[in-house]
Amino acid sequence: MGAVQTPPASVAPSYTEQALYFIRVTDDGDIVRSKVVRRFPVSGTPLKDTLEALITGPDSGELSRNMLSLIPRDTRILSAVIEGNTARVNFSEEFQYNTAGMEGFTAQLMQIIWTATEFPNVRDVQILIEGNRVEHLGEGIPIWNPLNRQSF
Repeated sequence: MGAVQTPPASVAPSYTEQALYFIRVTDDGDIVRSKVVRRFPVSGTPLKDTLEALITGPDSGELSRNMLSLIPRDTRILSAVIEGNTARVNFSEEFQYNTAGMEGFTAQLMQIIWTATEFPNVRDVQILIEGNRVEHLGEGIPIWNPLNRQSF
């Protein structure tokens, strides 16, 4: 009788795929969201990792497909946690200064909300700036309460 062989232990995947939403400007000048899927190393902070990739911006292949990000440069994610079905994302103060005006503010929020709500346990997103809830982004876009995809 030969030695009994045991099947190899299953190894957890070292990568996961996650969707990000960038922006594309159509020939008519409309701002539309563009979904891309990227691979990420598995980590204990998948939401933060994904949002950090989003604020870093499109890679060269995405740029060649006319994708861009309207999240202000130098924005940093100070924290990103999920509580219940709400992602609480804390940004640095740079998040509140968009040189593209109201359309830019709307687009940056859309990018964040749509990307975060790709996680199956996230229904909405509470935006914080430097740890504080603020009433408005820009000139009147309310962000005091959590936002979801229907907000856009």
